[in-house]
This record gives sequence, C-alpha cells and structure tokens, in this order.
Amino acid sequence: MDLIETEASRLLEIFATTSFLDCHPLTREFLTVPARPGIYGFRHMDEELLYIGKAGDIRQRLRGGHKALGWAFIDRLDPDAVRIVAVVLGYQAWLQSLEIEARMIQTVRPRYNSRIRQLE
Repeated sequence: MDLIETEASRLLEIFATTSFLDCHPLTREFLTVPARPGIYGFRHMDEELLYIGKAGDIRQRLRGGHKALGWAFIDRLDPDAVRIVAVVLGYQAWLQSLEIEARMIQTVRPRYNSRIRQLE
C-alpha cells in the first residue's frame, strides 16, 4: 500500500468512526469548522458520506457556498440530518491532498461528488 492509499484509508476510517453528533453542524458561519487546510466531508445521519472535498481553509470554503449543499437542499434533506466531518492535514499530507482526495472519492463514491463532476 503506498503512502497516498494509506493516508486515504486513514482519513476514511476517521470519517466513518466519528460520531455524527461529533461532526460540525451546518450553520451560516461554520465557526466550529477548522480554518485550516484539510479534507472534509458532508455526512448524512443515515446515508453516510454525501461529498468529499479538500480546501486550504475549510471554513472559508464552506462560507463561500457549496454545490453539495445546494444538491442536499434540492433533494430535500433535513439540514439537521447533515453534518460536516473535517480533518486538518499537516504540511506533507496537504502537498498530496489532491491525490488523497481522489483516492477517497474513488473508494467511497459519494453521490454528490459524481453529480458535481457531471455538471463541470
């Protein structure tokens, strides 16, 4: 297993084992979400991961609007049933974050990642 696959697996394990209640709630300002580089995901209470993404500042990325949240609204998902799981990455992992994110998406295939890619 290479380093990217190892890190992707480690992050997916964190995403899967973090209690839904320990994830960050959807709010206007996302004040509980880290304002640091990392990988984040939108989790549904029942449906697991809806979307995986990366950002140099996770909080700013979410404050700027997000297509995945738009899809959740259109799909009439209860906002209280969707939360954000976020993992801050160190410098070395951040340098490989594009590949790590891609491996995570390939492994889990979140439904909103595929919708967004189809639109672009």
